[in-house]
Amino acid sequence: MSTFFFWNVAALAAAIYCIAKAVIDLRARRYVWGTIGLLSAAVFLTTPIQTHAVKIDLPATLP
Repeated sequence: MSTFFFWNVAALAAAIYCIAKAVIDLRARRYVWGTIGLLSAAVFLTTPIQTHAVKIDLPATLP
C-alpha cells in the first residue's frame, strides 16, 4: 500500500510542477514549451496506476 501511495504522490507532484512550469512559460510567451508542459501534466494525470484487485465469489442464495 505504501508504494501505491508513493507513486500517486510522485505523479501528482510531477503534474503540479509541469502545470506551474507551463504557466510560467505561457506568461513569458513561450507557447510551444507551455503547451508541452500542459501535455506532460495531462499525461501524468491520466496515466492509470495498477492496483491490487480482490475478487470475492458469493454463494448462490437458497430459494
